Amino acid sequence: MNLPFTLRQLEVFTSLCATRSFRRSAEALGISQASVSNQIRALEEQLGVVLLERRAGKRPSLTPDGMAFFADLRAFQAAAEVLAAHRRRQQDLAGPARFRILVGQGLIDHFIRPKLDGFLAENRTTACDFVSQPPTERAAREIQTGRYDFALFHLRADVPMEPALRQLALVRGGIYGHRSFAEGRSVPLSAETVSELPFILPQAGSPQERELLRTLARHRIRPRHVVSHTQYFDVIAAMIERGLGVASFTDAMMSPAMRREVVLLHPLENWRLVWYRKDYGTDPRCDAVEQFLLSSVLRDPNYPTIAVFDPAFLD
Repeated sequence: MNLPFTLRQLEVFTSLCATRSFRRSAEALGISQASVSNQIRALEEQLGVVLLERRAGKRPSLTPDGMAFFADLRAFQAAAEVLAAHRRRQQDLAGPARFRILVGQGLIDHFIRPKLDGFLAENRTTACDFVSQPPTERAAREIQTGRYDFALFHLRADVPMEPALRQLALVRGGIYGHRSFAEGRSVPLSAETVSELPFILPQAGSPQERELLRTLARHRIRPRHVVSHTQYFDVIAAMIERGLGVASFTDAMMSPAMRREVVLLHPLENWRLVWYRKDYGTDPRCDAVEQFLLSSVLRDPNYPTIAVFDPAFLD
């Protein structure tokens, strides 16, 4: 079969879809930026379509043909995993398996880590390497790099979902603060009132901070009094609970005890709980990891969903 592309070209294209940067893709793949450009140019010429729109000073973006090709590429990669599984069936599944998992900070702290010892005790040949981060659009792009076997995190409901992601549930999001900020006021507070409150923001200059400020601006909220910047989710949670400031949070990022003292002051976009699984093969340990992660969150009575989209978790 004479295919109009090489596997290397598909790898470069997948990376570029995730990073939206020729430089970052070159760094991730260990090749030159010129090589990335040449691979993409050759792929477009062989297909006879333009996959990426390139504009000076702006990140490359997928054209309609590029989006359609990327969706079909995900199906192609899934089929390749199924074919590769025929070889895996012949391997000794009693050997060790290690999985790299991207997970939201609130999810790992409140729902997954407290149950992890039981899972590992029952699955002694399975190792899980967790990478946690606050909710951000960046997580959706990072899974396209192929570095993660699984991912479970929150994504703002207004952000388009990548084809590889599966929507599981919806949770409430907004500006949260100690109930003292709401005393004598009608909740939800106005955008102008919220703008005057002491804000706790993500690390200064980080993608998370820039993303949050854009979201707040869409809601006409412009923090005038920033009391702290921090990259640590648990520090933000502790400061909110102590009444030191307000922050953009979700119900799911708060412990049950914290919810007694912290209230929603101003609603923003809600957040989806989304799931990603790289391996479509038949290794039962992949199924065990998936069942553990999803059940740890969705079957926990303290996970506060607005809606659940998978019927398996409704009973």
